[in-house]
Amino acid sequence: MNQANELPIDQDIAPPSPELVRQALQSVVSSVAFQASPRLQQFITYVVEETLAGRGAQIRGKAIAVEVYGRSIDGTGGRNLVRVEARRLRRLLHEFYEDQWNGKGVRIFVDPGGYKPRFSQKNTTAYDTSEVPSSDVLAEHPRLRKLLPLGLGCLVLIAGLGFWLAQDSNVVLPPTQSLGQAERAALGEQSLTRLQAANLADQARGMFFPVFDVKRQQIALGMFQHATELDSALSDGYAGSAQVLATLAILSPDTAQRDDLISKASEMSGRALDLSPTDAWANGANGWVLAAQNNPVEAKKYARMSVELAPNDGHILDLVGITAILANAPELAAEVSNPERLRSGSGRFGARNIWGVSQLMLGNYEKVVEAFQGAPAAGAPVSAPSLLFQAVAQDQLGHSKEAQRLVTEMRKTWPEFPSEFLAGRIFHNDDTTRQAILDTLARY
Repeated sequence: MNQANELPIDQDIAPPSPELVRQALQSVVSSVAFQASPRLQQFITYVVEETLAGRGAQIRGKAIAVEVYGRSIDGTGGRNLVRVEARRLRRLLHEFYEDQWNGKGVRIFVDPGGYKPRFSQKNTTAYDTSEVPSSDVLAEHPRLRKLLPLGLGCLVLIAGLGFWLAQDSNVVLPPTQSLGQAERAALGEQSLTRLQAANLADQARGMFFPVFDVKRQQIALGMFQHATELDSALSDGYAGSAQVLATLAILSPDTAQRDDLISKASEMSGRALDLSPTDAWANGANGWVLAAQNNPVEAKKYARMSVELAPNDGHILDLVGITAILANAPELAAEVSNPERLRSGSGRFGARNIWGVSQLMLGNYEKVVEAFQGAPAAGAPVSAPSLLFQAVAQDQLGHSKEAQRLVTEMRKTWPEFPSEFLAGRIFHNDDTTRQAILDTLARY
């Protein structure tokens, strides 16, 4: 049996460092199985980060239902979903460590009966003869010594044949790793610390949605700031910090706090651009900051520049999409969130919502309903804004009963959601959409 399954619970005297835990988390979420299950990526990221933040004892099924799956706290449906998903998570973790782990570093457990993860690190200081080649093996087996030259000759022949076939063939073989993996391999050759910082920033940017989740944004901000501490010359941490600070500024009802957050966001985006002026994320984050500063013309300029630099990057497209919404450019928002557009990377759930909002701004109400009604089936979270936008579209279509149901559900599930405030903040450059939202809230 694979030794990954034989690690004792109390193997370490001291718990592994947060840096090593985050490295292990990155290995898990970037694996093929977890890439195909984005919601489980969010599940394990949430419980690990909550534990590292010292809140592991407070992790409950209902919290995961709300934070990860956008479900209501009331009732048992959300918690039942979390229990089912937790079983899937444990199975994928088992398969990952069974098939891909080399037995070194930190292993993450989510034991049955709870959701707080446990971390175990194999002790690698002891002498391990399984990894040290013995100089006596050939001496004790003279026949192996005689066969060694023949074996090496066969390997050379096979390698030469493979090289000749590769040179002679017109067929282009697919790459064995993605561009992102290749970039990280190159970073690893340059600096393991830089690789760790880049991995942490990449992991944090996958937490951008739901945008209106302040707690989630604060967790992401801490991860971005840690990335800048690990490597102050890498632009990713600054771009991510700028992105989150601008988001928190938009969500803040306090004018002085908002101005302070915008100032910090502008500083971070400036540092990101200074370090990497041609980086798509740095340009996209700057566009988002400018939109939060109510400078729509400059915001759209940087947003379009970032799309030109990374036309298929899911996170960049989502960042540009919400920038376009804030800057009252629904055509650009629709362009980058179009369901038929090729996307890659960490952008997963934002595109559908951005597409729905762009169609609301353009007056295509049937498409709004189609976009948001299909969200749960696609694995995207249901949130207060998604219910609100559906209600507005249904109201504009004359479906008063359905609009009433959606507004009632939103107010029951998210009673503290500041609908009127956010309508004014997000659509302050779009009088028509803002007024339609306010009218719907007043009518129902």
